[in-house]
Amino acid sequence: MATPEVSLGSVLIADDDSLVRGVLRMALTRAGYTVVVACDATEALVAQVAYSPELVILDINMPGGTLHDTLGSLRERQPELRVLVLSGESEPPVDLTGPACDFARKPIDLDDLLGRVELLLSHTTSHR
Repeated sequence: MATPEVSLGSVLIADDDSLVRGVLRMALTRAGYTVVVACDATEALVAQVAYSPELVILDINMPGGTLHDTLGSLRERQPELRVLVLSGESEPPVDLTGPACDFARKPIDLDDLLGRVELLLSHTTSHR
């Protein structure tokens, strides 16, 4: 199998479910993205410092911090960071604000998720 020479973008997957992390990592890597994973909010912040991803896929309920706190810390370092929040809830959280945010429902539809990732990474941060 040929490996893409150029990445379509860098993505941090932050989810406490190892199965979700694995499936998303495999799908995004196969689609041509550079992927790093984190299992909780603290690890996500450390990975952000180390890798400066363009997009974070963030589980709404993870150990180590609330969505509001984690998103605030991520945006403090990268104000224009694109974020895709994953949740089992049918509606996006009220504190999901800021530039380039989106929401996807679990269980995850990989085609939908890949489309959302592509859309978030293709738009300039001033668009949303």
